[in-house]
Amino acid sequence: MKSTKIAIVGCGFLGTSLAKYLKDFFSVTTFDVFPQPKLLQNYNIEHEICDITNFIQLQESINTTSVIIHTVATNLANIPSNSLAYDVNIKGIQNVCETVSKNESIRGMILCSSWHVYGDQDISGDINEDYGYRPDKVEERAKIYALSKVIQDCIVRFFDKKQDEKIFGAFRLGTILDYNMRNDTAAGKFITKALAGDDITPYKHSMNKPMFFVSMNDVCKSFKSFIDYILTKEKKNIADVDHIFNLAYPTPVKIIDLANSIIDSVKKNSNGKILPKLSIVDLGIEETDSQIYEKSAQIDISKIKECLNISSLTKPEDVVDQIIRSRLDKMDESNG
Repeated sequence: MKSTKIAIVGCGFLGTSLAKYLKDFFSVTTFDVFPQPKLLQNYNIEHEICDITNFIQLQESINTTSVIIHTVATNLANIPSNSLAYDVNIKGIQNVCETVSKNESIRGMILCSSWHVYGDQDISGDINEDYGYRPDKVEERAKIYALSKVIQDCIVRFFDKKQDEKIFGAFRLGTILDYNMRNDTAAGKFITKALAGDDITPYKHSMNKPMFFVSMNDVCKSFKSFIDYILTKEKKNIADVDHIFNLAYPTPVKIIDLANSIIDSVKKNSNGKILPKLSIVDLGIEETDSQIYEKSAQIDISKIKECLNISSLTKPEDVVDQIIRSRLDKMDESNG
């Protein structure tokens, strides 16, 4: 299988982690508009400069691969303009799908989608893959991101329906937890502050907002399983949403509960040497609707169990505890 070529488009947090994991199974090449990150330069992974908004360049760059993994997206933290969000998120995924469609050597592609296609307000019951798109059920600041993810999802599904011989699929990912996660996420920010002994400062208006999470380890294993599926299976429909899969721990976690679990973990794993505190910040904004949690919504992951042989996913609190232990060990090494 090491001779099988996999193209990973995008060298951000997710693309870099997937490249490091998948290199042990496949011949991996990364593609980005920027040079390869330093985190990958010691792993003997090939890299090419490529702009996915340029269709001709994309076709010329990716011409002998078997599967493309699409991780590129402008997120909430780095959308400088709506035009850039359109070019990268919408034109980019269309160009990738067209490249897969027109290239005989490519068996299929996998999009990194998001649970935010379901919205994060007024959700109840079991959230399976045909729950429906609800991009208006998010905070105003997140609507461009949610709309982008819905459109990407739809484009992939369109191509999957359009072509009988190729597989176009997507994982609707929970918010990823990992040792190397960015500090612009709530979990990343809280862990960094807690380990420094600083107050953790969730906002009052959103502290009861629930989130769906997934560990990077579970993400990597699931992508490996999906790639194997694309390489070995004949094209066929799976349920009603074909090759779209939920990939998040089933039970949501409120932001305030996440903060408290981080505080407890730091106290426990530092043997009481680091004692962060909770300090809720009131910005005078009306509290976000928390009905998603009160109605016991659950992400349905039965499809990845059935189709990709993923038996279970790691509990978010356990992932957080593991991250904190690893970071404390690193701090001890630096201080030693």
